Amino acid sequence: MRILALLLSLLLCACQTNPFAGDVPDKLSLQTKTFEDVVRWGALEKMYLFLKQDPAQPPVQVQDGLDNVRVTGYESSQLGKISETRWAQTAVIDYVLTDRQVVRQLVDHQLWVSDDEGKTWYRENPVPLFR
Repeated sequence: MRILALLLSLLLCACQTNPFAGDVPDKLSLQTKTFEDVVRWGALEKMYLFLKQDPAQPPVQVQDGLDNVRVTGYESSQLGKISETRWAQTAVIDYVLTDRQVVRQLVDHQLWVSDDEGKTWYRENPVPLFR
């Protein structure tokens, strides 16, 4: 009987998807999904809208040649909790340089941060460079 109870408890514990990820805030989940949609289907210049705008700093320069990039794939990992207001995610982005028909891939390590207890989320690290 004890063995059956032990097996049942092990089976139930194994059903958790990712016990280390924590509960992803809804607004963060929506923000990362929107970022994915912009990269995958939208104008790549809009990626820069996800960065925190600091009025004391000069504006971030948008990479030249983004109109020559066509994203063909975007695979992201689960969000990993660093703290309540800091989460990390990694995405693999496949793309083609349309003028040369060169296929490329990059790994985008994303750091998402909230300064207002999860009401708004922005990307803390720079957006990926397409070369």
